[in-house]
Formats: sequence, structure tokens, C-alpha cells
Amino acid sequence: MNYFEKANDLYNTQEYKKAISLYQKAAKTKENEAASLYNAAVCFIKLKEYEKAVPLLKSAINQKRESKYFFNLGYCYAMLKDNRKALVYFNTAWSLDNNDIDCEKAINLIIKIYKKP
Repeated sequence: MNYFEKANDLYNTQEYKKAISLYQKAAKTKENEAASLYNAAVCFIKLKEYEKAVPLLKSAINQKRESKYFFNLGYCYAMLKDNRKALVYFNTAWSLDNNDIDCEKAINLIIKIYKKP
């Protein structure tokens, strides 16, 4: 079994810190690199360590432009109270997959914040 698969097993048992370590090893060895970076970021999100997830998500996006990568980056920025950046990344995610209802909801929530007097 490779690092990525072992990390997935740890993720599935909610052992996020251990999974992060293996996802990072997988990324370093170019094993499912974009997915490894993304999954490590998701582990940090599960641990509510959004600042640590941001650079991993940006690295994953440099490898592969997927809607969910942008969505989670937007989510991190929303949790960090940076609504401007959150809105940019949610909009990018939605432009890649405009069937994503969660993305549309997130965009509408942030727009409501900006419309308040």
C-alpha cells in the first residue's frame, strides 16, 4: 500500500494528523500530488486549522484546477473572515461547476453580508 492509500485509510478513521503526514509524504514523492495536497488541506479544515490549509490548496490548484479545490479555499477564507478572498474563490469554483448548489449558497451568504447597511 502506498502513502496516499494509507493516508486515505487514516482519513476515513478521522485520524487527521496522521493522515496529513502521509499525504505530505505522498505529495513529495509525486504520488497523486494534487489530490494529496488537497486531502491534506481537507484534514487541516477538519481540524479547523484553516491557515495551514490555504497554502496546500493553492499548491493543489497549481497542479490541477478543480472546482472543489477553489471551493475549499473560499471556505478557508470565509472561516478566516476574509470575505473578499472567499468570494473570489467561491466564484471561481462556481464558474468551473455552476451546478454546485453549496457554492451558490456560499456566494449568496457573503453577498448578503456586503448588502447589510
